[in-house]
Amino acid sequence: MNFRGMLADEEALSPVIGVVLIVALTVVLSASVAVFVLDIGSQVTEKTPNAVVDYDFDVDGTGAETMTLTQEGGNPVEAQYVTVYVDGEIAWEAGSNRSDYNIVGPDEWADGLEGGDSLTLEMDPSTVAVGDTIRIVWQKGEQSAILAEQQVG
Repeated sequence: MNFRGMLADEEALSPVIGVVLIVALTVVLSASVAVFVLDIGSQVTEKTPNAVVDYDFDVDGTGAETMTLTQEGGNPVEAQYVTVYVDGEIAWEAGSNRSDYNIVGPDEWADGLEGGDSLTLEMDPSTVAVGDTIRIVWQKGEQSAILAEQQVG
């Protein structure tokens, strides 16, 4: 056997390594150009918050319904992006006063929702009924998510 001939023949290896390096360089450059041209980096979206909200519905002696919403856990949520709907109608949003829904006690949600914060709304019995859906919706720009949903009952 001629071992010297096998060890000395390295001509076939150089072109293969050259082709692999050129292909790798082309792929890396193409990916870099695509990121800048397609502006992929600016399309990163903000995650929707996760909140656990507890509902408590009460009927007091005056005939007014009260609903207490308490954030039991999850992420803190900025109030300016949160709206409470009762059967599709806005019941509460930060900084507004609705005539059909009165805030009872401190508005702990005014500055944002954090664990343990409560919001109690007093509602005219004609504006809420058993079977109505209460939704807490987060909306920021074009993104939105239902943080919690419950039926009155």
